[in-house]
Amino acid sequence: MLQRLWPLAARAYATKAPRIVAVEEGLDRLLKVQWDDGQEGRFPLVWLRDCSPDPITYTFSPAMTARNFWMRDFDVRPSIKELQPTEDGTSILIEWDGGHMSRFTSDWLRLRNPLDEQAKQHRRKFYLFPEDTWDRGTIEKRLKTFDFGEMLKDDNVLHDFLEAVCLDGIAKLTNGPGRGAVEQIGQRILLIHRTHFGKVFEVSTKADASNMAYASNGELPFHTDFPSLADPPQLQMLHMVTRAAEGGNSLFCDGFHIAKLLRERHPDVFETLCNYTTEYIEEGFDVHAGDDGQPKNFPFKMAARHSVFKRNAAGEVVQVQFGNAMRSWFYDCPPEDVQKIYDAMKLFTKYCYEPENILKFQLQDGETVLWANKRLLHTRDNFRNSEGSARTLEGCYFSWDIIKSRVRQIRAQLRRPEDQPSA
Repeated sequence: MLQRLWPLAARAYATKAPRIVAVEEGLDRLLKVQWDDGQEGRFPLVWLRDCSPDPITYTFSPAMTARNFWMRDFDVRPSIKELQPTEDGTSILIEWDGGHMSRFTSDWLRLRNPLDEQAKQHRRKFYLFPEDTWDRGTIEKRLKTFDFGEMLKDDNVLHDFLEAVCLDGIAKLTNGPGRGAVEQIGQRILLIHRTHFGKVFEVSTKADASNMAYASNGELPFHTDFPSLADPPQLQMLHMVTRAAEGGNSLFCDGFHIAKLLRERHPDVFETLCNYTTEYIEEGFDVHAGDDGQPKNFPFKMAARHSVFKRNAAGEVVQVQFGNAMRSWFYDCPPEDVQKIYDAMKLFTKYCYEPENILKFQLQDGETVLWANKRLLHTRDNFRNSEGSARTLEGCYFSWDIIKSRVRQIRAQLRRPEDQPSA
């Protein structure tokens, strides 16, 4: 019956994957699959019906991939009426009770085999999470730098630039123009994250400064930007328009690495930095272009609470937040606990300033740095301007969703080996 419904279709689906040599429906509602290279797979029946790669189950179009049926109406206990592997071992054909027909190719099943740890690891990389942390010695060897012009015209270069930021938390561009580079990069990435400082902002010393970076040419403390927000920007980019005559070096440390060191060496301090929140307040105003392009005075009084380290359900540190300038007086804990919070912040800061944990460089005119604001702490040292020329940068923010989406989209568009299917 199945061959009659799909005559010769198996040949059209021929792949390089190993051949399927045995298929068995078990009493545990799992479909057992054996390949000719000895690998086994066990696939839940409900999952196979749910993920059946056909136009009845899914809408496949250039604009959208989406499951068609509702969970309200879905039978979560589907039964197989007829099961048959194709003669050439490239596919499995299933007719379900109710008449729905599914075809699963060998390569489709191998890519999704829940028993294959390599397949799982490949899928985990789809999320572009960092795989390790760094100290100065590590990042100085692997900090990736790309050409601005090549990034604008070559999607492979844009991919590699953004992928480096995903994995290392930081990457650079060189040979860019003066002003306007941030907008050009934003157009390539597709969407800039707007904040209460506007879409694209300028960093230079000025009167009535609305941010510590604008207030003087002195050294700044290590910090992440905007801990005063409930959801601070996830990435920050700065482009050097005019560098200082002396100084003004950029300094970064990997907050995930600091967390790792404290967890290993001072677990009590690590737990304090995870379990207690600090309140951050930011109030004032900024003047930037409104929706109509005209300058607008934007007053704000932001308030949020964050722990220095935030963990996910697996206990991994996934966010670092700290900004001493915006830290307020309020601690929502017993007074007996306040001292250990200060002790923990002090030790955390000490580790940030250890030379072996600091990446230091001077951005030259036309250079850009993009980094993970919820992972890296950053600062700059003091500087001296030359007469008639002020150190000036342009900057903006991005979200991980947009950055990682762009990486995945390029992988799919260029059929890169890292690409993963949506359905």
